Amino acid sequence: MKRILIVLMTLLISFSLSPYIEAKEIVKNQVQLVTVGDSLTQGVGDTTNQGGYEKRIAKLIEKKDHVKVKTNNYGKSGDRSDQILKRVQKNGIAQKNIKEADIIVMTSGGNDLQQELFKLIQTKEEKDILLKVKSHKDEYSDSLNELMNYIRSLNPDAPIFIFGNYNPLYVYLANRPDINQAVHLYNSINSETARENNNAYYVSVFNKLTYGQFQSKKQQAKLKKQSAASFTGTVDNKVVKSTLNGPNKEKNEYITSSDHYHPNNKGYDQMSKALFKTVQKQKDEWIYK
Repeated sequence: MKRILIVLMTLLISFSLSPYIEAKEIVKNQVQLVTVGDSLTQGVGDTTNQGGYEKRIAKLIEKKDHVKVKTNNYGKSGDRSDQILKRVQKNGIAQKNIKEADIIVMTSGGNDLQQELFKLIQTKEEKDILLKVKSHKDEYSDSLNELMNYIRSLNPDAPIFIFGNYNPLYVYLANRPDINQAVHLYNSINSETARENNNAYYVSVFNKLTYGQFQSKKQQAKLKKQSAASFTGTVDNKVVKSTLNGPNKEKNEYITSSDHYHPNNKGYDQMSKALFKTVQKQKDEWIYK
């Protein structure tokens, strides 16, 4: 009798827990991935028509996790963080897709920083640039938080992945550490915003896209000497201008030669790999029903 009671109790516990176990094991047939942001989300520089990292990350997920990934891209070249927000607020379809998303990916800050930084490099001394950039960082932080809060108001559950930015001018201006420092400053805002928001994650691409194939200290030291020898201390310099405005081949193997600013196909491959690594770490948050 005692043995029968033990068996019955074991079965009862198993049945009571089974809905929770089964629910955790049911993988979605399709995952909705929505991308929101600037030119890096639009995919400027990508010649494969994959929307930059958008279709690349979808393919990586499909191959690894055996689920269909449907994507919607709301990236627009030139948009600052406040402009991204206004654009989404005016787009009912974008709002609907964000609400239904299982994964949300964002790019922000490149235009907020670069539109100001390029002017400063041409007109200000090195020591003045960081002071000027720092004076605008609170404005960007408020703007990014407003964008993040709006996305969250539409979808409180899906994990949000936000990219950091990089310095596309490094290989020509390696002797200007203040430019890297300015990018790091804005990246820290992206990182902190992700950290302060539940279920949000920062994805860094700075080292790979900034330094390109020049990853070692020895290679970077050589670039600094070349920049100093060529007097390339500013984008207003003739050497830099002729390179950035002409058809010259890009020195950084991850940046496109068409504008010497955006990632090329290999650059978007690197962005996608970094994103995929972080997305996989949070798989439990988006793959189950």
